[in-house]
Amino acid sequence: MAIMIPDTPRNFAAASLEGLMFDALQKLPNDYYVFHSFRMISVTNNTLHESETDFVIFNKKYGIICLEAKAGAVEYKEGCWFYASGIKMKHEGPFVQASLNKHKLRQYIERSHSAPLLDKCKFLHGVWFPSITAAMLNSMQFPPDADKNIVLTKEALDNPELYLERIYALDAQKKISTSLTDDDVKRMMREVLCPHFNVFPTATFENDLKKMVFHRLLKEQSGILNFLSEQKTAVINGAAGTGKTMIAIEKAQRHANEGEKVLFLCYNAKLREFLENNYPNSNIDFFTIASLACKKCNSSTANYLILKSWLDDMFFHGNFPYKHIIVDEGQDFGADGIDELEILELLRDIVTDESVNGTFYVFYDKLQLVQSKQIPKYIEDADCKLTLYRNCRNTENIATTSLKVIPERKPILIEGSVKGVPANIYYRTAETAITCLNEVIKEFVSNGIKNLVILTCKTESESVLANVVRNGKYQDKYMFTTCRKFKGLEADGVILIDVNSETFNNQNAMLFYVGTSRARIRLGLIAQLDDADCREILTNCLKFEGKIRNPRRDLASALNSIGMIE
Repeated sequence: MAIMIPDTPRNFAAASLEGLMFDALQKLPNDYYVFHSFRMISVTNNTLHESETDFVIFNKKYGIICLEAKAGAVEYKEGCWFYASGIKMKHEGPFVQASLNKHKLRQYIERSHSAPLLDKCKFLHGVWFPSITAAMLNSMQFPPDADKNIVLTKEALDNPELYLERIYALDAQKKISTSLTDDDVKRMMREVLCPHFNVFPTATFENDLKKMVFHRLLKEQSGILNFLSEQKTAVINGAAGTGKTMIAIEKAQRHANEGEKVLFLCYNAKLREFLENNYPNSNIDFFTIASLACKKCNSSTANYLILKSWLDDMFFHGNFPYKHIIVDEGQDFGADGIDELEILELLRDIVTDESVNGTFYVFYDKLQLVQSKQIPKYIEDADCKLTLYRNCRNTENIATTSLKVIPERKPILIEGSVKGVPANIYYRTAETAITCLNEVIKEFVSNGIKNLVILTCKTESESVLANVVRNGKYQDKYMFTTCRKFKGLEADGVILIDVNSETFNNQNAMLFYVGTSRARIRLGLIAQLDDADCREILTNCLKFEGKIRNPRRDLASALNSIGMIE
């Protein structure tokens, strides 16, 4: 299937049949890039020039075709092209228009840093009449500016590649032949054809641009930030990938940039380390609740009773060093006696007291309750509750897979979300799991995934990697940790290992959700599951109601993934 950019057609008039042509071009092999409604704007001599090509087709082996589409009846008379309505076509007709757009594209490249590519890529043009058959075409007498060899007809709706190959076979001006390297292709895409699009095939630059989709501030998130500017306390709920941490950081930075001190609390040590390294600010202190307690207790073990005593003292004397407190991973603050001591309530009271006049916000996901058994009372009883709905981290396929263990939840995605590729689930024995892992890593890396982590559904010591990991790194390069410890973080690629029958029971299903939802672009699952295990999971855990014919493939399908059986 061709790479369509954008992945759905832009707005078009139904009579133009561009939707049918889009669907037909989508059938091309996956080494074709097809751009619909390709627009160029340039300014010369203080004059704005605009052009639009119906389809630009790029193949790294053959070159570029600028294709103009004209549906319905057309007529050429008295030296002009006309629509069936009798209206004269612009730009002297479709052939001249296609040729002009081709030259404009060449000129655009000539003015760019990619000018050297012009001598390595063939540029051609053509016209598609989807309403005209080949027989009708052969009976027509074309004007001098047109040639039947560069025309696609109705038959091309079934097999466009045949017609495109015929155009590609023509010699271009200056006898240029296409001889692009992989780096040339990336350069052509990055600098010319697709500098700002969000849907790409697999490669490093493509993945970087995909992430631009996920890290922009959505209207929903901007709305919550604006609301919080008027609200002193709030709890904000959102499923994995909805941007809770992004909003929390943005809110903290806004306060810090006003010169106000912020205490940013989370639960996981790896998340605290990530935030501290990536968002350094002298006015923001990042702590886990445990590390804050250890600092105030001056010990290596958190004592929340002493922490509470210190907070009470700060409250009483009015010398608490922070004006604002932001809590991420709030659902886990019900663990380790934190809830019983009402630490969240005390923190809120300190900064919202009139003497401080600060703010207190808690971000949480009730579905990621993996460190404690209950949501903190503070969250349950909060007066102001807000909810983030739209996933802005994962591709559509990954978001769907992560929620399959929670049948009542469906992903709500951002507008223009990236479809992405489905996860692969590799069925392997414990003895062959590491060999499989090495193969998956190679495949991820070859497709441009550099930010890669390996997560286990078990503990590190119980994992098949227990004896081959050093200092938390596999192959001395790739982070290896548990789903629980990686909660709150994300990576371009995630490989989830040690997936077995216990992964899907009620106690562990949330870990599967947490682990899989960490992946932004690519997800792989390495499972030790036989047919009986898969049948049990389908029936009792996923409540699968269909007929089970091939248990392992059926489980993969139920998880919105592709089964890779050894």
